[in-house]
Amino acid sequence: MAGKVWANTYGEAMPWSRMPSGVQQLRPDSQIDADDAVLLFPGSGLPNVGQAGRAWIWNARAAAAEALEPREIERRLIREGFSAELTSAGHQAAAGRWHSSAGTVRYEYVFEVAVFGLGCAFVRPSPLGSYRGEQLTRRLKRASARALYILGLDMGMVKWKLDRTGRFGLIVGLTPQLSTRSAGERDGLRLAASAFAANWERETASGVSAVIGADPEFVLLAPSGKVVPASRFFPPQAPAGSDTVVVGGVLRRPLAELRPAPAAEPRLVAARLRSLLAAAAHRTASSPQLRWLAGSAPVRGLPLGGHLHLSGAALTGERLRALDNAVALPLRLLEPPDAGKRRPRYGALGDYRPKAHGGFEYRTPPSWLVSPLLARGTLALAKAAAEHSRELAADRPLDDDAMRDAFYEGGRSLLLAGAERVYRALQATAGYAKYRADIDPLFRAIREGRSWDETADIRRKWRIKV
Repeated sequence: MAGKVWANTYGEAMPWSRMPSGVQQLRPDSQIDADDAVLLFPGSGLPNVGQAGRAWIWNARAAAAEALEPREIERRLIREGFSAELTSAGHQAAAGRWHSSAGTVRYEYVFEVAVFGLGCAFVRPSPLGSYRGEQLTRRLKRASARALYILGLDMGMVKWKLDRTGRFGLIVGLTPQLSTRSAGERDGLRLAASAFAANWERETASGVSAVIGADPEFVLLAPSGKVVPASRFFPPQAPAGSDTVVVGGVLRRPLAELRPAPAAEPRLVAARLRSLLAAAAHRTASSPQLRWLAGSAPVRGLPLGGHLHLSGAALTGERLRALDNAVALPLRLLEPPDAGKRRPRYGALGDYRPKAHGGFEYRTPPSWLVSPLLARGTLALAKAAAEHSRELAADRPLDDDAMRDAFYEGGRSLLLAGAERVYRALQATAGYAKYRADIDPLFRAIREGRSWDETADIRRKWRIKV
């Protein structure tokens, strides 16, 4: 049976003039099922909340977020890579951050971004200016959704100040409330809600079959310890290719990147990765002395990513939280002790990017190419998280802000307890039995206190001839 989407207020209290397609009005006699989603708006309260079971209650943490002191909101945003100016202290912290790297920044433009789920309903320029640009708009949308996500919110509005170039921005306001000023803004919210309702009905009716892709990176190191640009051996767009990084303001291609064809089965993706590694080894046969390194940051100042691509599964806050808990949290415990230095600039929780093909890229993980065991386990966890995010919502350790602090600060004992909770939640899913052979070794390694070695040549673990 398909899940339903409900809204708890109607009429003037709603931020649009009529109920969006696929969204039903929640009345006192409505029956909420476990697979339903309930959109919480200000107004009449939530009838039947006691009967909601495991329904997804949107913005259930709105009251808690609104009760936070501005200083605490600033702290949480800054912890995860944002600059915020909600208090005078926040202004000074943000100013100090930018003064050292870019001189004094002058903020000239103000924008408000309305977020629904992980999508943007509309961007509202203030009368102070209207800096245009598609790239800037995309960045504002994604950053605003992630700022709300950090506070446990599923929708709301974020107010920004930006400099003339659009490179530097401050969050100067954040609220779980949605408000509209025009028919166009109401239409934006209606369309966003209708799209969510259609996806929710389809996924809860037929289940999710996620297809997984990836583009993990590695780096080539000469015996002297100097990075050898991957572009010397690998074409930019090839399946075993090179990737761009800005170094000293210059665009370079120092990293190697593998781009296997996506597949529904994690082990098939891992097998394709091994084939690409073998092909890459053939290209570097003239330089056998090079070391191939993967992980979080095997070379200082050059963090590596193990981005995961997912299609066949809609991008929702619930799914992103499942990935953070089931993928990012276990990998955090398997990293070397100093690997956390790359965060929050790289590897922050909830880092995602929508893709033109309709899927999305999960960007939080480091490069898990260190070994086939780690690769198979990571891909299996991503598959389980994407397909069983509804089930995993019952226990998500990273919903607790203290656990998020531990993720960034390296609080191992708290993270260990969180990983055990994640493991139990995974074992309760319908798909665990199929992938346990790849999932279990990662949690066993966590219990044993093991971490990967970022100084070891990855070809040895993958049995690629050196």
